[in-house]
Amino acid sequence: MRFATRVLRSLRPLIGASCPADIDKVISDFAAELDAMHYALGIIQHTPEGDMLRWLCEDARCWWEAFRPEFSPLIAATGWHTGQMRVAWRTLDDDPFFPAYDELQRLGARSGLFLVADGLRPGDTVACFALLFGFADATGGRHAHAQLTDLCHHAASLLLDAYLRLPCQERKPTCALTRLSAREQECLRWASVGKTGGETAQILGVSERTVNFHLGNSFAKLKVNNKQAAVAQAILRGLL
Repeated sequence: MRFATRVLRSLRPLIGASCPADIDKVISDFAAELDAMHYALGIIQHTPEGDMLRWLCEDARCWWEAFRPEFSPLIAATGWHTGQMRVAWRTLDDDPFFPAYDELQRLGARSGLFLVADGLRPGDTVACFALLFGFADATGGRHAHAQLTDLCHHAASLLLDAYLRLPCQERKPTCALTRLSAREQECLRWASVGKTGGETAQILGVSERTVNFHLGNSFAKLKVNNKQAAVAQAILRGLL
């Protein structure tokens, strides 16, 4: 059976999906057909107050948060032509200062595909789909990047439509609890014992710039503006 046909057949159960767990199972099967190491799907709704995460499906706790900066320019309404595919590939061969670099290393992946897709009837809700792979380029995997991108974009659209067809009671917004990525927790943990940004960078084997990037993300999530307050809030909320 042709690869693309087999992969697309894994999406057939979406026709009868009646709850988020059904969609979760389809995403897992689809990712397995692509030999993806990790997957995440976020359903984002544009509202007057900003973009709201309506639903999140991820196969490993907290990794989605570390990659959310990759989606911001893809979700933005400006800079994209009608019908243009909003997608980004990231690999460990890229500039080591891009936001996802440390997380790719931590998760043992060599590359990541990040894309945003509309449903069959474009509206105020989009699907943000992320897949991590063990290869860095097309020659390292079984299939070309272009083919994987097309398949994943098609899947994301169908997954979004399946979610929007769910009964309203099944489409409850994802709980708004603060979630820190593993790297953000590490940086705050070292800050809590008095380590400077430079010392933390040496311990983790990354640059001080990267440490400051993760600390800045944690400040925004915890709604504070310094390390002491961030550590205190993280401890109070059971995040450290």
